[in-house]
Parts: sequence; structure tokens; C-alpha cells
Amino acid sequence: MTGMFRGMTAIAVTGLAFAAGAAQAEEITVSSWGGFFEETLAAEIYPGFTETTGIEVRSIAQPADQAWLTQLTSAARAKKAPADLSLVSDEVLARGRTIGLWAALDPQAMPSTDFLKDGFVKADDDGTFAVAALSFWSTFVTNTDFRAEAPESWAELWTGDWDGKLGMASAVNSGLLEITAVTHFGGYEIMETREGLEQVIAKIAELKPNVRLWYRDEGQFQQGLESGEFNGGTYFHDVAMLSIYDGNPIASTFPKEGGVLSDAYWIVPRDSKHGEAAQKFIDYMSQPVVQAEMARVLGVAPVAKRELMDLTEEEFSAVSNDLEPIRVQTEIHLREGDWLADKYLEMISR
Repeated sequence: MTGMFRGMTAIAVTGLAFAAGAAQAEEITVSSWGGFFEETLAAEIYPGFTETTGIEVRSIAQPADQAWLTQLTSAARAKKAPADLSLVSDEVLARGRTIGLWAALDPQAMPSTDFLKDGFVKADDDGTFAVAALSFWSTFVTNTDFRAEAPESWAELWTGDWDGKLGMASAVNSGLLEITAVTHFGGYEIMETREGLEQVIAKIAELKPNVRLWYRDEGQFQQGLESGEFNGGTYFHDVAMLSIYDGNPIASTFPKEGGVLSDAYWIVPRDSKHGEAAQKFIDYMSQPVVQAEMARVLGVAPVAKRELMDLTEEEFSAVSNDLEPIRVQTEIHLREGDWLADKYLEMISR
């Protein structure tokens, strides 16, 4: 890779004093989202952990969230762990916690988590169970050959001329409900009732004449956006930026209402046999220097405190910003479950 997202073979982290000799023969299995993401972590980030601790990392790709949660649940019934650590979304984190899938973590074994922003070490009455790994944005993406100026507001999804060529994610938890609630109804309060959710969905339905594709396959939308088949829509900022650096005619914009910010967390399945090594891994990944390098090589938003990292203003601005984010209301999605998903799919389908 070239430009801002440059790679490193290994990251030299100072101030860590693990007993590497005792862990020479140890190996942990770490799962993350597949493709470029998992491959880059394995090639650019994990070797530094092995160099520092002597613990080898076996990196594996995991399937989409619901399929992975099903696998983790089935493995737990058999008292097995398909990975010693896994990267999970907010929704998988909450669902897995409810059914007791995650092992307890010891904050004292992970002192570097003190470098993370507030709220990114997850704990309840039973103790700590997850630590933030990274954040990622969804933004307003556009084809600059069709429209050179950047949109200023999410409202332009409804008011702009897109020539019937918008692409929108079809998942109910993609953030479009929250974008609509914030942009047109003043915030998330309207989502607290089913009547309010139906109003939000009805507002989204007004987009349908302009939406050419409700996509499940992000790659299909990206290719279409780059080629001009689509003129705009919602998409992942990190992937869009990589496409821009490759010379494609697209732009990724944070509207004035904010981008949609989501988080991913490291969890240790309760039946992992390598809990101590897993906590060393989490501690390493929480180091500001590692967080900064993940931002550079993956384009993700770091979860360490900004003032502790060596990211330049340009580097930080490429992966994040200081606007108040729009947040997917995970508790509402979990509470309304199938009802909300069915209502959303019905709106798309009819």
C-alpha cells in the first residue's frame, strides 16, 4: 500500500515486560472479519505482538456477525472455543453476553487499556468482559464524476438529484434508521416506540424512487459507485478512502449531522484455554502506538485517546473526525428484534 496507509513488518512497542521465554511454544487463535481486513492484521499488526511476547498468532477469518454468533454458541455447548479471541460488533457483544458466551477478563492484566477512551472497557456487575479494538464510520459517499460538490447534510439523500442511482445498505442495523431519526425527527427519542419506528421507516420509504440497489454485498455497491452505476449512498469510510487512494472518482463525506460510528470489541470465548495469553494480546492491541498503526494500515478509527497517539492531523482526519457521531441504537434493535427487521424488509420489498 502507498500513501497514508503504509505498512510495517512489526511494531516496536516500548514499556512492555512480558515473560516471553515462558510463552515461546504458546499459540493463540485470533478471528476477525475476513478479506483485506484479516489479511492486513495478520501481516502488519500481529507480528509485533509475537516479537514482543513470543506468543504466536494463528489468524482466521470469521463469517458475518449472525453466522459467527451461531458458531460461537454451538461451540460453547460443546465446551469448545473456535478462537481464543474474536472481534465482534456491538450487537454480537450484547447477544453473547446475555447467554454467557464470554470469559471474564482481568483489567490488572491489561494495563494498556487505561490508554483507551472512556467507555471502551466493558464491564457489568459480574466484571469486565470486553475491550474495544477499533471503531469504524459509515459516511455519505458520492461519485465525483456525477457530483463534484460534497453533500453537507444527510437530508440531501431525500432532496438531492441522484438520477435514481442511490445505493443503500439493506440491513436494518446499518444506521439508516438512526440517520433518519437524527436528520428528520430531532434525535433517537422517536425510536423508543413502535409507532415512532414506523414513522422513521415511512420516511426512509420516501427514498425508494431514488434507490437503485438495497445492497447486502458491499463489494457490489463499491464497484458500482466507482464505475458510475451508482451516484451516491451510504458506505464504510475506511473502504471508501482506500478506493479514493487507488484513484477512483468517489468522495466520502461526514455530513453536518455526523457520520455513523460503530465499534468492535475483543472478546475471549468462555472455553478458551489461553486466557492469560489472550489478555496479553488485548493489552498489546490497546497500546497507542499499535492503535495509530492500525489507523494507518487499515483506515479504521482508533479507540485510544487521541493525545497519546502520534497520528498527524492529516492521518487522523483521513480515518475519523471530532463531530458528534450518530450511533446505532443497539438496545432498541435487540428489544424490537424480528418485528423491526420484518417491518424494515417489508418497506424495502413492497
